[in-house]
Formats: sequence, structure tokens, C-alpha cells
Amino acid sequence: MRPYKPHRLKSMPLYDIGIASEKIPVVIEFGTYHTKVGFAGEPCPRHIIRSFNVKASNKVTNICDTKLSEDELLEELTTFLHAIYFRYLLVNPKDRRVVVCEDFVQTERFRNCLSRVLFKQFSVVGLLLTPALPLALVPLGTPTGLIVNIGYKDSSAICVYEGMVIIKSYKSIEVGTHAHLLAIEKMIKDSGEVTVKGERKKFTDAYGELEISQLEDIRARTCFCGERPKELEDKSFSSSGTTTPSRAVDMNYPLSDGHNLIVTGAVRERSVEVLYDGDGDDNSLGTIVLDSLQQCPIDCRTALASKIVVIGGGCMLPGFTYRLKQEILAMLEFPRYDNLVIKKLKFYKPNYYANIMSWVGGSIMGSVEHLHEKYITRDFYNHKGECTLPNWSSLHPPVRDLNPSTPIRRTSSPLLSKV
Repeated sequence: MRPYKPHRLKSMPLYDIGIASEKIPVVIEFGTYHTKVGFAGEPCPRHIIRSFNVKASNKVTNICDTKLSEDELLEELTTFLHAIYFRYLLVNPKDRRVVVCEDFVQTERFRNCLSRVLFKQFSVVGLLLTPALPLALVPLGTPTGLIVNIGYKDSSAICVYEGMVIIKSYKSIEVGTHAHLLAIEKMIKDSGEVTVKGERKKFTDAYGELEISQLEDIRARTCFCGERPKELEDKSFSSSGTTTPSRAVDMNYPLSDGHNLIVTGAVRERSVEVLYDGDGDDNSLGTIVLDSLQQCPIDCRTALASKIVVIGGGCMLPGFTYRLKQEILAMLEFPRYDNLVIKKLKFYKPNYYANIMSWVGGSIMGSVEHLHEKYITRDFYNHKGECTLPNWSSLHPPVRDLNPSTPIRRTSSPLLSKV
């Protein structure tokens, strides 16, 4: 990853200067590891980039790092957004609206720093902040669904019924794609082998560690979700299920020096069990789904269980949805979920890739004309003197009429109405 050197704001692409009175909004979805950027009304993002800034000193900084101070966060966001506009999208940010698909539990400091950079540094005309999870239902055209997100650092679930977000149904667990990559690395170090000139050697004798890019490539090329291990049928759902022998065959993964890493069937099939083992507190992917359903009204549970949407890059392994369904059905037999009477589970098969579902929802939101009044405008932000932005769930967004004599007009949140 080479360092990005920001250019001066006056170096603008000529083709961005058009005669159209309304410019297409920019849609940005910030993730812990990847950020998706593009334009409203398009079926997929233009670019999927890493959420990092690389400086000339090769120092890598994650823009979503909560340890950054406010000044550091402002500097990193300015550099990152400059790269988005002038390196990837090649458009002038001035007088252009922005739709931001943010984390459901995004911090207030990140939201305020982001708005300050967009309004003060890039002079955007309007900003719409929406949570990424409920947006996954917009491309499906349904107002009801249970969204399960498999992210990089954590996984989460939330229910939306008839356009209403049931906030108390939000459940999360600190297990995601990163935990799966660590499990792959551990299993390769414990029993991995490489072929060097036709001879098999232990991986630790020939190599030190695998880079994160190599682990991601191994996961994408070789790993899949197998069936639920049989020994879990009579044990607690928090116990590990890696003792069942794998039926998957070994595969050769080519390394950069011409040698082949032997990825065993156990690594390919059983490394994903870390997602279902949980965090050690009887919480796993299956439990957050069922716990989310338990927090919903009884008359909503059947409809929600028949409309489950699995999103995120972590769920793109072959067989992931089928294995998740097995896990949920098995956990329904435990006393913890005696009050859940669910006869069947149904999962959506969307026409979009699972890792861009939320961004596509933001793209549709940005192209809807009657949602223009939901944006926080530049004039309102400057008039209030860098005001604190309201939470997305607020039923009373800020009033955009700057005339104090005008009566306040109450409007509902854009996500609490059917799109």
C-alpha cells in the first residue's frame, strides 16, 4: 500500500464541470476494514478501498480507530476524503450532496468530525447520515426483515418491522472475519506443511508468518462452511466443534517464491468454526439472531424469521447461509429459547453481492428526490456554528429554516418510513 499525497484542491478534473443544475450525490459507506465509495443511482460502488491512510513514513492509520484524538481524527479524515474525491471518484466535492452509510453504533465524535471536514474543508451542500444495517432491506423492496451482518471485527443482528427499526433488538458479538483469519493462521502454524523441491516440510521450519493479504487470499480461495459437527448435538453450543474429521480434500496454495502451501481439509472446512464457537460468554452467531428475535413483539417474530438477510464480506463463504440455518435450528432446542415458537426459517437470496447490500441501499436513498429535505444543509450547519449532529434515530431532525419566526415543522426519520 503506497502512501497517498494529497494535491491542492484547485486541481480539478475538467469533465466534472458540467451544465447540469443538480449533481449526483456521492455515497460512502465507512467500514472497519473497507470503505465503499460511488455515486447515487448506481448498482455497485465505484471503488472498495481499505479504511487506512499510509503516510510517507509508512505509518498506517485506521480512520475508524477509536484511540485517535480529535485533532488526529480530523487530519486523517481530511486526507482520506481527499483521496476519495480526487483520486478515486475524480469529482469536485463542492456543491455536491453526500450520503454516508455509518455504523449502527457509530460514535458521536466520529460523526461530528466527519461533518466538520465535509462542510468546512470540502463545502458539500448537504449531508445525510443513515445506519448501514437497515439499508440492506432497501434493495430487496421489503419493509420487514432480520438483518445479520458479518463484519471484519464483529457481527451483529437487528430487526426491522414494517419500516420501523426495533432498536432494542440490536445484538452484536466481537467475532468476525478477523477472528477467522487468525484461526486459519493458527491452524497452519500448528499443522501446516509446504512443498520445497518436491519435499514436504513443516511450515514453521520454512517460513515465519503469513501476511494478512495472504491469509485473506487463502480464505477466499480455499475455505468454505461445512455441516454442523455431529458432536455438538449433545453438548453446549459454546463448545468447539473442530474434532470431527473433515471430508474436504487438501489444496495447494502457491506462495510468492514458487513453493506450495498445503492447505489441509481441516483448515478449509473447520477454521470457520471460530465464528460459531462464540466469544466464551455463550454468545455466537446463532445466539445473536435468536436473542434479537426475543426482543421483538410476539406477533412480529414469525414474519421476521421468514425474512432473514445475511450481509457483510464475512458471509460470502460457500455454504455459510446453510450452516447458519443449521446452527439456529439446533439452538432452538435449548431451554434458553423455550419462548420462541418458530417453525421455519427463510433466507433471502439477493441479486447483489452480500458485501455491498448496505451501499446499494444508500445509493437508492441518495437517488430518491423526496428525501432531499432530510439532508443537513451547509447553510444550516454554518448558521448553527458546527452544531452537534442528531442521532439518526431522532424523530425530530434539525429544522433547516433559518427564520426564527417560522414555526417548527416536525418530520420523521427517513428510516422510519417505507422507502
